[in-house]
Amino acid sequence: MIGMTSVFNKIHRLKQQPGWTWDRFLTEIAIIYPTGLDEKTLYAHYRSPHRNPNSHVSHIIDQLHEQYFPDPFPAAINALMRLYNNLIDCRRHLNKDQAIDDLEVYVKHQLTREPIDQYGYRARWYWLLGNIYFDRIPLYRERGQRDRLNEIKQQAIEFYQSAVDQITQHNSVHTQPVIGPIYAYKAHQNILACYVNAVNQAVRPQDDSILRYLRESDYLQNCKDTLQAEPFQWEIARNGLRCSSLLQQRENVMYFFTTLVNASARFIDLNYEPLNYGSIQEANDFQWAINNVLTPTYLASLQATGQRKRR
Repeated sequence: MIGMTSVFNKIHRLKQQPGWTWDRFLTEIAIIYPTGLDEKTLYAHYRSPHRNPNSHVSHIIDQLHEQYFPDPFPAAINALMRLYNNLIDCRRHLNKDQAIDDLEVYVKHQLTREPIDQYGYRARWYWLLGNIYFDRIPLYRERGQRDRLNEIKQQAIEFYQSAVDQITQHNSVHTQPVIGPIYAYKAHQNILACYVNAVNQAVRPQDDSILRYLRESDYLQNCKDTLQAEPFQWEIARNGLRCSSLLQQRENVMYFFTTLVNASARFIDLNYEPLNYGSIQEANDFQWAINNVLTPTYLASLQATGQRKRR
């Protein structure tokens, strides 16, 4: 359930707007926060995915991002999703399972009442149902209840796919506000997570159901489509690289790694650790790519190409 909303991403999304020079960026910040933000600090977060912003930086960038890129989904359902997340995280709730079951009944009821042309609302209702079923997957996996696990997994996948379909419908009918490609990507990422979480961690890289989904679905193409719109989304490039390595697809490994390096040149170092992630070098899922594509010779060539472009 990856969120692509880091301060790094938000700064890049704001900066790529037409006419947004650094002076324009600093002026916009000063409008909402008169004391402003140091230019060096802003630029450092723009360049470095590993930087952990303090609360001051996060507050300013979040506020500016929300102004120019408001959430496209209904605030009321987003609020309900936050309540659900708080419920999931609460360890002291004595009747948590019953409360979640009751919420599921309510959401399904609301979905039947939602007009067929309210695509944004329907997308978010389906998404919430997907989350509810997704969060049940580990329970049945740990209990070894394979039939129930597969049933829950498939239902979560169908809810997420329905959310994607509603987003597509919305964008085909409404030119404003468009629900950006990042949201369809997030739903596709959740579908992949359904397959991943249904099996034990130790066997995930070799699991047939995961590899079959990656081969037969449009997941990697969806990664590319999203990166075409927002090439700074290094987490998406990293996910695409991971999946391409698992599938042993040389050309896709090269594509996603090049995109990753274009997002930040620091990724040319396979030992680099961005915020909240380990290094590529240490992760098992990337080993095929490292051994067969991302060789020292290839990395040196890619680095030299990047240096020539910056001259």
